[in-house]
Amino acid sequence: MISHDPKDAAPFDGRATDADAVPDAVAPWVFEGESPCGPLRLTLPREAGVDEPLSGVAQVLDLAQAEPLIRAVEQWLSSPWDPAPVDAGRAPALYRAVVRDPALARPGSHLEVPLAALHVPPPEALRAPALEWATHDATVLLGEVPPEALAQLQPGALLWLPGAFAAAWDVQLTDADRRLPPCMAQLDLTAQRLVVPATRAGGALSAGPRDSAAPQVVLSRPVRLPLDRWLGWGSAGSAYAWPTPQPWAAELRQGTQVLARGALMPMGKGCGLRIEALAQPAVAA
Repeated sequence: MISHDPKDAAPFDGRATDADAVPDAVAPWVFEGESPCGPLRLTLPREAGVDEPLSGVAQVLDLAQAEPLIRAVEQWLSSPWDPAPVDAGRAPALYRAVVRDPALARPGSHLEVPLAALHVPPPEALRAPALEWATHDATVLLGEVPPEALAQLQPGALLWLPGAFAAAWDVQLTDADRRLPPCMAQLDLTAQRLVVPATRAGGALSAGPRDSAAPQVVLSRPVRLPLDRWLGWGSAGSAYAWPTPQPWAAELRQGTQVLARGALMPMGKGCGLRIEALAQPAVAA
């Protein structure tokens, strides 16, 4: 295990970064260490205005303040984790959380983990409000329509959405990158809000979304959802909601292709997509 004792620190090579030359803009310390899930990164902010030379000793002292966070990560992964200094310019594909609890590390520190780490929910010490997990864009999938409906596709046409006629309209939040699993939510047009129910039991990462060749109706505008809410282990017992005021712009898509654009139209106890325009061949964002 890497020692965090200042006397064991490697000598610093003296190279400064651009941020070091700017007053009040202090480059953070960046550390990275391997784990059974892949590399994990820890970024520690340095106090602005502190006249402290860059040194290996200073790095080790600041890293020592994050020992509770490091130990919590090791508990989560059931494996040692020894973060060491790295070049901040490297950018692995990781999921980020910001430390808010000073008992873990300096507030504003960033913990970044690979997707594989999220197969197991973190311990309470690494959940909100101690850590604030980053938000991710989610496409709101309202439902599928039968392929034969495409033959009648024209401006003014109405595509019924069977799910809208249920007592609670269950929809899915999907990841455009197709890395995160779908997240179940409910759309309430009467209350004009979209709700992710209170934390689901378990909270482990499930399989990614299945491919579907069927045409799908989605809201045109994505929503942003914190990662812990998406995966079902954030703020147990409370729901997460967004306002969804009219107009409810929506699109008909097949795969990544946008077929038509329009808006949701309430009809009795249900709802449909009223087609306003057929799309030229286009790829969804």
